[in-house]
Amino acid sequence: MADLKGSKYDPHPLTGDSTGDGAGGDSTPDPDAGKDLSYLMPSVTVAWDTPPSFNLPPKSDTPEGAPSSEVVDTGPLFVDADSVRAAEETVLGLLRSAAFDYQLLRIATMALRTDDFFGPPQPKQPLAAMNANGPGNSSGAAPMPDGQTDPEGTEAVAEMGRKFGETIKPAMEKALWQMANSLTLTGQYLAVVNRAGQMYAQVDRKATFPDPPAHPATE
Repeated sequence: MADLKGSKYDPHPLTGDSTGDGAGGDSTPDPDAGKDLSYLMPSVTVAWDTPPSFNLPPKSDTPEGAPSSEVVDTGPLFVDADSVRAAEETVLGLLRSAAFDYQLLRIATMALRTDDFFGPPQPKQPLAAMNANGPGNSSGAAPMPDGQTDPEGTEAVAEMGRKFGETIKPAMEKALWQMANSLTLTGQYLAVVNRAGQMYAQVDRKATFPDPPAHPATE
């Protein structure tokens, strides 16, 4: 049997650290617990129905449309415009589907409540009423003295759900923020690809032989 190799990670992730209380896990409180981070979840839509035509002139980044003085030194180029357009349409369709799914998840997250994460709390009942139908509760425990409530621990479970909801909802909102950023960056990349196709098409249209001189050098 091979010897176990050491790891740079915590070998006991379920036990408390040196600063914890020894109850297990990280004892550091969540700084985002209970916060409303819904403002981090933007509404995402796809602006294009179809990619802009390569026959359109590309937009200029220079002020007032002035031509740039920087020219990239490249060799011969060959671009298959049909393949680029097919890839654009494929990515655009995937972006549209992803944006739709994101919006559904965003709506569900915004509607999530933290005070009843495990369901609404059950109304309290005197234990005398619970003891009337049997020798114990549903867990098999012995009956508790009359007048006491919550023999099943529903209040404790509801409190655990509340604390969990206050922690998990901000984490979900931050995760959706990252999803929205990823969708936005993908859309920006697709716009760059489209502009590159327009630039190539513009160069191709202008790559023509000049007119012959009015007075040839030889007759």
